[in-house]
Amino acid sequence: MTAAFQNRSLDRRTFLRGTATAIAVPWLDAMAKAVSSPPMSPRRALFVYLPSGVKLDEWTPAAGKTPRLPYLLEPLEPVRSRVTIISGLALDGGRAHGDGPGDHAREAASFLTCAHPRKTGGADVHVGVSVDQVLAKAIGEATRFASLELGTERGVAAGICDSGYSCAYSNNISWRTKQTPVAKETEPRAVFARLFGDPESAMDQSAQQRQRARTGSVLDAVRGDAESLARELGGRDRQKLDEYLDSVRELERRIEQEAKQVVDVPDVSAGLLEGSGDFAHRLDAMYELLSLALATDQTRVASLMLGNAGSNRSYRFLGVPEGHHDLSHHGGDAHKLAGVRAIVRFHIERFAAFLQQLEAREVSGARLLERTMVVFGSGLSDGDRHNHEDLPVLLCGGHRGDRHLQLQQETPMANLYVSVLRASGVKVDEFADSTGALDV
Repeated sequence: MTAAFQNRSLDRRTFLRGTATAIAVPWLDAMAKAVSSPPMSPRRALFVYLPSGVKLDEWTPAAGKTPRLPYLLEPLEPVRSRVTIISGLALDGGRAHGDGPGDHAREAASFLTCAHPRKTGGADVHVGVSVDQVLAKAIGEATRFASLELGTERGVAAGICDSGYSCAYSNNISWRTKQTPVAKETEPRAVFARLFGDPESAMDQSAQQRQRARTGSVLDAVRGDAESLARELGGRDRQKLDEYLDSVRELERRIEQEAKQVVDVPDVSAGLLEGSGDFAHRLDAMYELLSLALATDQTRVASLMLGNAGSNRSYRFLGVPEGHHDLSHHGGDAHKLAGVRAIVRFHIERFAAFLQQLEAREVSGARLLERTMVVFGSGLSDGDRHNHEDLPVLLCGGHRGDRHLQLQQETPMANLYVSVLRASGVKVDEFADSTGALDV
């Protein structure tokens, strides 16, 4: 290595720039030289919501360490040292409290807020501030995006979606204020444009289209800057940069291919018609976009809805043609339970692959998964019973894993969020209906 390579130092917020494009550079060894000692990578937090519960008898393991994960969680085996299975948590805010039916709307609305939503189909929605937005307010100024809200189903923007409850409750888990949900992005192409477009024009779709017409790829727009930077880096950093740019290009290619194949459908029927095999590829793209966003420190707070509350998406590519919501009302029917089993297993498989992506990425000398707390769960335990206690919840990433944490029944979900907030550097004594913090 030449002296020039040895002395080259980079700011950790280095971008490769081009017309209407700014691509964040991942952590490189050269960034450590810009400071007296490499900084500890900051904490990240991600919240993943699965609608309509699980098949709990194949989710819940025995107490303590288990020699074998239950069937639905088997895909997590490669990262089990980073996974804690939590039993006993409850969302009291998801219960009726005199409001009658509407458990699906309430399960989503209360998932990150731990609050009871006002039953209304009008504009006077009211629930609570979600934990991700508490985090975004506390640490979001340090990153380009205070938070990212992603999903896989658009859903309608207004009206009633569940037994007198506004669609705002069913279609959002992130709430900036008690009256204001944070709209989620459901198209991988739009997320890609946000992450890899210039901050001033990332939301300008016409600028993005003009850029694509000129260059064919966002990477072509920054080619000159990338080549200039590579000439000043050592061999290990050049390899890291090449691998990162290759992954961005491959993701862009996959998203473009899918855009040519997916037929647009009206918002009203999106939840019913987005059931083709393309869904698996779109979901993988969303997970990879999250991985890149977290790895390049463009955001430290994110949420992902794997489906809207009460989603009736068909999973034909799994051999499950019936709608998810219909299957969740199984009434003990073996065929319907098999469908729920297949759907949950699929989602855990994709989630496990995502966790392995985080484990493979390095940030400031640490594994990205080690510096990220990931909450995966549902606001219902069993979609047939519509119960909001003993919820299926996983805590993954930078904590003491490889265990089953059996809590006293009716432990507030908010207790977990107090722990996540504290682990992320936010000094809090309480959140929503919390009664303390968990030992995680």
